[in-house]
Order: sequence, then structure tokens, then C-alpha cells
Amino acid sequence: MTKSANKMPRRRRNTEKNIEIKTKFRGFGGSLKILDQGECDDIHKAVLQILSEIGLSEISKTTLDIATSAGAFTKNGRLCFPKSMTEDAIASLSHPIVLHGQKSENDLPISGKEVYFGTGGATPQIVDLETSEFRDSKLKDLYDHARLIEHLENVDFFSRTVIARDMKTQKSLDSNTLFTCLHGTSKHIMTSVTDAKDVKEIKNILNHIRSEKQEKTNKNLISLNTNHVVSPLRFDPASCDVLIEGVKYGIPINVNTFGQVGASSAVTLAGAVAQTIAETMAGMILGWLVDKDATLIFGPRPMMIDLRTGAISGGSAEQPIATAMAGQMAQYYGFANSAISGATDSKLPDAQSGFEKAANIQMAALSGVNLITQACGSQASLMATSFIASVIDNDMLGIIRRSGAKVKVNKATLALDSIKDVVSGDGHFLGQPETYERMRSDYLYPIISDRRSYEDWEKAGSPKLIDTAKSRVKEILSNNHPNHLKQETIDKINEQFKLKINT
Repeated sequence: MTKSANKMPRRRRNTEKNIEIKTKFRGFGGSLKILDQGECDDIHKAVLQILSEIGLSEISKTTLDIATSAGAFTKNGRLCFPKSMTEDAIASLSHPIVLHGQKSENDLPISGKEVYFGTGGATPQIVDLETSEFRDSKLKDLYDHARLIEHLENVDFFSRTVIARDMKTQKSLDSNTLFTCLHGTSKHIMTSVTDAKDVKEIKNILNHIRSEKQEKTNKNLISLNTNHVVSPLRFDPASCDVLIEGVKYGIPINVNTFGQVGASSAVTLAGAVAQTIAETMAGMILGWLVDKDATLIFGPRPMMIDLRTGAISGGSAEQPIATAMAGQMAQYYGFANSAISGATDSKLPDAQSGFEKAANIQMAALSGVNLITQACGSQASLMATSFIASVIDNDMLGIIRRSGAKVKVNKATLALDSIKDVVSGDGHFLGQPETYERMRSDYLYPIISDRRSYEDWEKAGSPKLIDTAKSRVKEILSNNHPNHLKQETIDKINEQFKLKINT
């Protein structure tokens, strides 16, 4: 059995901001154990059995050659991985990684149980800021959303949120999406490439940015999302080729699998998680066989459907359970990992959206998921993205992050001397110097959530949270424009690669 080593997490600055008061918190997961050790062992044994005895079909020649030359074998037309190969891959890939932003304060070191929140969804529609109606999303929407996310304190990375449906070809979509994200925000970018031949162009765009910043090392400014498997247990040859090519170019790969529980994966949660982990593990092994030093992010995504209709139900009661099981298994292996969480079924940022997102994201974070995608702005079961929801979700993520921050218990924090002084003196702690000091260091204050008294709130016109968030969106987009890339670099990239974003 391969067990991950105990690793001390690296320090990373992560600051929630308020206009007057700044507080620092860093979220950690792994405290929620939805599975016991024996159950983790049983799931792992099932994963080994699926990979070594059942295997995967639809094998591309490239994948077949890489795998079989290293000791994998075919049985009944399916590619199988020996148990020893899987164990070796797990042991080798259980190591710290760092995903970089264009600014060092946006770097994401993952050495254990760190938790980071991000966007995602690649939705085909956007909730119009003015009309609140769904409409087809465009490249400008992607750019504006990246600009917005740059200024949301509790969102750590930007995974492509909308599909630019005004792009005419797949290559144009992929290239423009990448650079629009890089132009709009200095946070780490997650995006995708459809054709392996286009990975080289992605690398060349990154080289322009690297040259501008005079980087001596090739920082991981982006990672590529790959969906190398079509459940149940079939490779997607084109996506496997992208995974292989991305690894060859040294780009971090998000090795993701979307199994729909009860449809494309087993209906039991244990079976669905075991199958999805096995499918994801196949991609991890493939990338590892290409390069033993590959940066691979384990992304099992057992997604719930409403079995009455067959439609995805990201806000279901079972979704946080399945995500937490997969997150705990990722910790069991010691993998840097990711998951979808926050895929509410609600169409607008209402009460349903709030409780579905909070329940899902909280459990994902506590179970040990390192990178939580779709945690901000996604609506309607990943069919639309909302700028207003993004601002509201930012406050929610601050609370979830705060709940994962470690609490110090020592002589100073037990505060026995302070308690003794207060009970024999003023009878309250509000005037104590320590209270004022810790008000600024130990407590989180929301950006838009309303804590005023009823009377003060009423005097202010009884504002609704949605209206406050809408005003915040407009304020950010009106007053903040990207400056982390030089205009000369932007012009060169646009001209050389015939891109569309000139904002």
C-alpha cells in the first residue's frame, strides 16, 4: 500500500480585505473523514482491480504505444495497467506542486491540505448584468469576468468560466480563451485545448509573457484541463493526445473525469467513486509514463444526476458526499487534487443558490480538496455564469476559508489572565487592548453582506444583497483595468497569433 508522507505545508499569504480592516486567513482541509481507513483501503483495492482486470477501451495508438512499452497490456481490446504500475505511479506523483500566477502573491503551493477556490464551468451562457436574462456568452464576457475575479479576494484562480461563442473555429476559441484569461487576470489560469497540435501555440504565447517578465524559470502560469476518459471506462483519444503533448511541453495537467452517477458510472456512491477514481488514475498513469516529473492534478468528479430526469444536479444532497469521498481518497494518495463544487441548480443567486453552494463547497474544503473549481459564479447546473453571483460567492468563500483556518490553543489564547482582570474590573472585554488588536487579526469582515441594524438598513433604503452585489460589479469593472501585461506584449501576441482581444 502506498501511503502519502506527512508533509509540512508551505506558507502562503492569503488576505481577505475590508475597506478599513484587513484580516489574514489560510484555509486547510482534511479534517472531515467521511470514510474510515478500511473503506479507503477497499476503494483503493477496487481501483487496482478495475485498472488491472477490466481496463479501458477506445485506445489511441499513441496511448497504446506509451503504455504497453512500459508494461501495460491489452485484454479483449482493453488497456489494462498492472497493479505494480499503478502503485509506482502513485508513489512518484505524491509530491508538492506549485501553480503560479503572473504576480507572486497569486502563487498556489500545494504540499498537503491547502484549500484554494476558483471559477470554472465553461458555460455556454451568461446572466446579463442589466437584464438578468440568459444569453450566449462572448469573448468580451470572458475578459470582463476575468477582470472582476482579479479583484475578488477569496477567489484564488481563474478557470475558464464561459465559452466565447462568437469565435468561429475551435482553434480560435482555444487560443483567444487562453490569452483573454491571461490578459484579464494575474491569477493562475486553467483552460483547455482541443487539438494536441495547438499545444505548441499555447506554449509560444506563454513564452512571450515569460520574456516580458524576464522570468528565469518557466513558471506554471496556466494548467490545462483534460477529460481523457468518457465514462464508463473509455478513453477519449483526442484528449489523451492533448494530455501527452501538454506533459511533453511541461504544462501542468488537470487530469479530470466526469462520471454521472447512475448513468455513466455505478449508481452506488462507493461504486461511482471507485470507478471515477480508476478512470482518473488511468490519466495520471499515462502522464507519468510520458514524464516521471510531470505536474499532474488529480481530478475525479463523480457528478450527481436527478435519476427521475437524467439531468445533472450539482446542488443535490448526494453531491457533497461524493465529492468529499473523492477528496478524501486524493488525500489518501497524497495527490494535489481538484474537484467541482458549487454547481448549484438554481438559475439566479438566490437562497437556493446560497445553501446548495455552501453545503457543497464546505464539505469539499473540509475533506481535503486542494483546488475547488466552479466555486464562484456558476449557476443553472453549469449552464450559465453570473457576475452578481460571483461577488456574492466571494463573501461566502471568505467564511468557508475562515472555517478552515487553524485555531491556536496556548497560554495567550486561553486568556486566563484577561478573564480574571475583566471579571474583577469592567465586566466586559470591549475595552481591552487585546480585543482591539485581535479584532484586526482574528476576525473576518464581509465585503457586501449586511450587518447593520434593522433601523440603519431601513434608513439606507432596505437594499437587497443582489442590488449591492450588482453595484459592486459595476464599481470594479468601471474602476479597474488590467496592467500586469505591457501593451507592447499584448499587441505582439494579438498580431502574431491573430487574436481578437484588444481591450
